[in-house]
Amino acid sequence: MDKQRSNYTQEELQTFEQRAVEFIKKNPNANRTRIANYAGVGITVLVKLSKNGAFKLPEPMNSKQVRKTHDWGNMLGSLK
Repeated sequence: MDKQRSNYTQEELQTFEQRAVEFIKKNPNANRTRIANYAGVGITVLVKLSKNGAFKLPEPMNSKQVRKTHDWGNMLGSLK
């Protein structure tokens, strides 16, 4: 019994890679999650694909960077 190497075919992997490169060109400041959602796969698959060198994934955001992406003052101010 052969060991399954991947859940995706080579054509699917190439499609995911192309979509990731396309999204990174359109949105250079996008985070890893947005890139993975657009490509249609999980982040771990993109990490494996990025090791080929076709594209470079951004570093994961820390909690302080994530908090800066939301403007809670304006959002909560409109709840009055």
